[in-house]
Amino acid sequence: MLVRKHKILFVDDEPFILQGIRRSTEEYTGNWIVDFATSGSEALKKLASESFDAVVTDMLMPGMDGVTLLKEVTEDHPGVLRFVLSGNTRDENILQATHLVHQMFPKPCDIDYVYKVVERSCLLRDMVSEPNLIRIITGIRSLPSAPTLYNNLLVELQSKEPDPQLVGDIIAQDPAMTAKILQLVNSAFFGLPNNISNPQRAVVILGLNTIKALTLGIHIFSEFKSSARFPISIETIWNHSLLVSNLARKIARILKLTPQDQEDAQVAGILHDTGKLLEYRIPNFFSRIQIDNGYIPPKSEYQTLGTSHAEMGAYLLGGWGLPNQIVEAVLLHHNPGMQVSDTPNIISVLHIANGLMNMYRAEKKVRYEPYLDVAYVNKMGLSEKMSDWEEECQVMLNADPRISG
Repeated sequence: MLVRKHKILFVDDEPFILQGIRRSTEEYTGNWIVDFATSGSEALKKLASESFDAVVTDMLMPGMDGVTLLKEVTEDHPGVLRFVLSGNTRDENILQATHLVHQMFPKPCDIDYVYKVVERSCLLRDMVSEPNLIRIITGIRSLPSAPTLYNNLLVELQSKEPDPQLVGDIIAQDPAMTAKILQLVNSAFFGLPNNISNPQRAVVILGLNTIKALTLGIHIFSEFKSSARFPISIETIWNHSLLVSNLARKIARILKLTPQDQEDAQVAGILHDTGKLLEYRIPNFFSRIQIDNGYIPPKSEYQTLGTSHAEMGAYLLGGWGLPNQIVEAVLLHHNPGMQVSDTPNIISVLHIANGLMNMYRAEKKVRYEPYLDVAYVNKMGLSEKMSDWEEECQVMLNADPRISG
């Protein structure tokens, strides 16, 4: 099977930097076609005449700087992945760029690491074959947040003494804000030895001043506003994600997964339907899709889009640099049998938590299928625990005042 080579454009005004990148990327010619531009204007000319998968640009350049270039690429070439490679980690332009890029790298940076990150994003994008869909997802700067949570965050950040714990707790309840804050903290700019998957910890690392600047000044979060009437309310997705997140954490704890896996299961739960938030950006999506009592079967998504919300969400989150384990869980939460592991893990936990919540919220009389992969559950030796987890699911649904029906 032939694997398509990805075409990457590096932009830097210093020739010796580009020469070093040229030499360092020679070993990747089997997977990459690499081109170079010494200015933003030259980069835009190349983008206008050739097709690229990704742009990796410096920030401080004479004439057109990196921020201006990234704005142009976002507007005119939304299907191109955008990365920053810069030595000015404290520059205000870096804060401006956070709203425009998928990930950032500091100078100097190991080119092997750059390759792995950019190639991973390209491979995830390859799972979404429809060009217009790629442009929509790649061009997205932020996801819509729940109005109540968004406003609560603004109120807390504008108070005299904002509480970092409360700020983190608000962000952790919202899929869009969680995804964005984890994108920022996992940027290579911070040089952290391990990936961060806890929104509250991310707030502490970034600091309230940075969070305030990004939220109030650059608006990295966005409130969901729409006059359109949708057959499935976006609030339903937010509520479902929070419930799945809490149930996944409980199941992970019962299975005695590691504390990190328990934390990752909770975060994967809040993010697992990120792809469904993207569907609200697709023109005429809901008029073309089959909806079964408020539930959109992945099979119907494949028939309409050629992909599903799982692949779309994984592509966006992977492009934003979220930890691999969380991205893989989002990708496989409907198809856990596609993983290689033969022991229960966060993919197993997320699949069960999501399946049970979907089954009970739809008030289906059927047992498990099509919401759960019964063969997979049996293979993992989890079938005897299902009744206990069903009870947990029902308790949570009955206790949540936001759930109706």
